Amino acid sequence: MANTQDEILQNYRRYCKLRRGNGESTIENETRILKRFLKWLKANNIRIEDLNQSVVDDYLMHCSEKYARNSMISVTIAIRKICALLEKDIVVKIARVKAPNREKVPLTRQEMETLFDEAQGNPKDYAVLKTLYYSGMRENELINLEIDDLDFDRLQITIKHGKGDRRRVVNITADCAQAIKRWLQVRPKPADGHGKVLFLSAKGMKMSHYHVYRIVVSNAANAGITKKVYPHLMRICHVSHSIEAGLSAREVQAQTGHKDISTLFGYVVHTPERIRASYNKVFEDDSDTTDIPLKAIPQVSNEYYKKLATQKYLSGEIDADTLHTILNTIEERSEDKKLPTNPSYQ
Repeated sequence: MANTQDEILQNYRRYCKLRRGNGESTIENETRILKRFLKWLKANNIRIEDLNQSVVDDYLMHCSEKYARNSMISVTIAIRKICALLEKDIVVKIARVKAPNREKVPLTRQEMETLFDEAQGNPKDYAVLKTLYYSGMRENELINLEIDDLDFDRLQITIKHGKGDRRRVVNITADCAQAIKRWLQVRPKPADGHGKVLFLSAKGMKMSHYHVYRIVVSNAANAGITKKVYPHLMRICHVSHSIEAGLSAREVQAQTGHKDISTLFGYVVHTPERIRASYNKVFEDDSDTTDIPLKAIPQVSNEYYKKLATQKYLSGEIDADTLHTILNTIEERSEDKKLPTNPSYQ
């Protein structure tokens, strides 16, 4: 394998794209990590061809003293891939890192309206906030949106390169569409190579992650919202409010693009108010049902069991793992045979 840095990086990008099926954002992030690794090797007079277990362990030790534990996950992934590309039998592993305990308390619907009201005087801020919330898309997906991705007639947006480079179509509201149209009327002249980008900075270039962060945080602060607010919280709010409104897990999953449905339910936060509301919904009419005639029992279907399991999750009776197991079991049973129903109910 060629040992110049440019050739190594080129081969690495090709390997990630063709052999691993990684998306562009993943490849760019890991390429930056690999550049730091190559720089460290050069500083220590180590050729890439001489990579071995001791060298990798030394580098991981070096990184662990500089980076947060969560950042080490990306480092190990990138190093593991370059070792695979070089066909080096090297163990690239660190102690398991727990997910950060980020506060995920969603904003209420009233707080969302307050946030929108605050941003209404700024067309870009207003459109960015509404698009994040009503579409449920990821921050990176918003940054990479192009004008051609919008379908105002169907009130839909096509996300061409979601996480894992997956494509999906998401719905938006008419109000959100109007906010985007208003932004397009004042959108600045794009810089070279940014003509198709939907949301541009003042210099006519694609927005940075920090730019989006400032839009969300500054408007929340000016609106008097005291909860911790950040761009990804808009996605959490979308999921939580959708589930509260009665959308099924599969419907929300199609909108948000979660590959694993159990990850989706990790977004739903059990506030005391929500648990109380779910409790009241179950027990507010706890009357004796022993005399209900058999014909009054509703038809039981897979969707009924799914919704029942979801309600139990929201009320705190079962955890996300249990919910995931129940939903998978229902799916497996539906493939083998339909759930039994009494013909007299049909």
